[in-house]
Amino acid sequence: MTKVDLTPAYLLHRRAYKDNSLLLDFLTLEHGKIRLVARSARKSKTSMQMFMKLNISFSGKVELKSLSNWEVDDTPRLLTGERLIFAMYANELIDRLLHEYDPHFEIFHAYKQFIENLSTIDTGNQQWLLRIFENMLLDDLGYGLNFDEDINNKQVELSSNYTYIEQQGFKSDAQGIISGKLLKQLSLQDLNNIPNKDSLKICRNLNRMRLSPLLGSKPLKSRELYIK
Repeated sequence: MTKVDLTPAYLLHRRAYKDNSLLLDFLTLEHGKIRLVARSARKSKTSMQMFMKLNISFSGKVELKSLSNWEVDDTPRLLTGERLIFAMYANELIDRLLHEYDPHFEIFHAYKQFIENLSTIDTGNQQWLLRIFENMLLDDLGYGLNFDEDINNKQVELSSNYTYIEQQGFKSDAQGIISGKLLKQLSLQDLNNIPNKDSLKICRNLNRMRLSPLLGSKPLKSRELYIK
């Protein structure tokens, strides 16, 4: 019999399940991604919100365990527009890339920081924040890149250009579209040192290329809401 009391968690996704119950997907600090059933939850007048840190309790003998209690451990947070789409995209990435009951402490803390910053950061900085989260997610899953050195172990030069070699890193290339300055910005991941608009598009395309083999052919629903 598994019994867990008030572990930190974020709600990632919900769907209707048998009669008046709900299936709830969570990212938890101690247990990774988990799926729980909340019995008779659709009758409840209290709605559990996404993008807010919760403490949840659950138990059960079978694979699909039951949510027994939960409480909010966060400030009120309402995400709308692009902020909501970016948060939904982050939830989809976690749901698609993480295995159940496989703890990723760094990803939990990266997601917590992402959601907190997303609700307060200036509109123009949101895409850079998302790129930083993607990079931290890929790094924790074992698919990180060295932004400080090229594939020949030479220090990245600010004045040089580079090309991305899939699953290897960056190669010095006079015709490359990735600047050494951008690689330095990716290395620092500083919210106060944001690439220009063209460089942000390069970052987006680079991360899509890196994520594609991990996500497979099934499209992300959140990307359909935001095409830029």
